[in-house]
Amino acid sequence: MRRACAAMAVAALVGGCLAADRSSLSPPVPSTASSASPAGTSSSPAPRRPLPTGFPVLPGATAIQLPVDDPGLIGLWETHEQGSAAYDFYVDALPAAGYPIVGLYPGGGVALIRFNAAGEIWQMVAHGTADGQVAIEIRLDRP
Repeated sequence: MRRACAAMAVAALVGGCLAADRSSLSPPVPSTASSASPAGTSSSPAPRRPLPTGFPVLPGATAIQLPVDDPGLIGLWETHEQGSAAYDFYVDALPAAGYPIVGLYPGGGVALIRFNAAGEIWQMVAHGTADGQVAIEIRLDRP
């Protein structure tokens, strides 16, 4: 009996609060261009996957702060090593660290390795930068 009374009291309390909340809500206001935030900005960035502990990094590479507008980017480094040094390193280092390779795409301006990271496909992308360095990106798979 006590449980029934307690349940009814809770239901009445919740029902009263819901009714009060509904009555105080104003109808939705359609969004307009003047109130929308600029393209590419957000009040809270999408969650980013962390780089796993022990993930291989090309020796001598310098970590670069990740931009907030690219949540698919997991890791970013620059190196002065030119040519295929980054690509060659990751061809060997990824499988040795437990990341099986699912695709190799060497190239002149951009080289890419697709690999399995805990059931997801990730990419290592190596490309030149404007200041003559080579950028190494670890990112979620994308076309």
